[in-house]
Amino acid sequence: MIKFHPIMAGLILIGLLLGLHQYQISHNPCYGVLRLHVIANSDNLSDQAVKMKVRDAVISLMNSEFAYVDDGAEARRIAGENLEEIEKAAERILAVYGCDYPVRATLGPYTFPTRFYGKEIFPAGEYTAVRVVLGEGQGKNWWCVLFPPLCLEDLEKGKSMYSQGAEIRFKLLDVIKGYSLAGKS
Repeated sequence: MIKFHPIMAGLILIGLLLGLHQYQISHNPCYGVLRLHVIANSDNLSDQAVKMKVRDAVISLMNSEFAYVDDGAEARRIAGENLEEIEKAAERILAVYGCDYPVRATLGPYTFPTRFYGKEIFPAGEYTAVRVVLGEGQGKNWWCVLFPPLCLEDLEKGKSMYSQGAEIRFKLLDVIKGYSLAGKS
């Protein structure tokens, strides 16, 4: 007959929980991502428009750089090696639009709020990101996931993931409207 050993059972349970935790981390869409964060010079409409053009240029550049990358660490390495090229791409856009402010591209850990990308949820927290600051960096910002290419795919389709006609609804209001419409018949 096998005896029950609480210490052995506890160790087995801890091992299983650690294994499950590692599995969840490695299969989490947030694990190994590289985000893009573009911050406009100001909230002026022209600065905001330039920010979006810079976003497009950076995404296009990184799309070609990440063409054969399938690992987050490799994506971060490549992005770090291309910070100067990212700045140059942004500077070309600024020149076209007559903006004379500087560009700073950095790679590092930055705090982001919770975001939804299609079916994926990226909880608030610290993520490695390419941050592109235009001029004073006092304007509204824009972010996406560079790797895996969640924002790259939408740029290739010619649309922003934020302009696809999302509708925000409140369930309670829908229920009340349904109830009030049912009472009128």
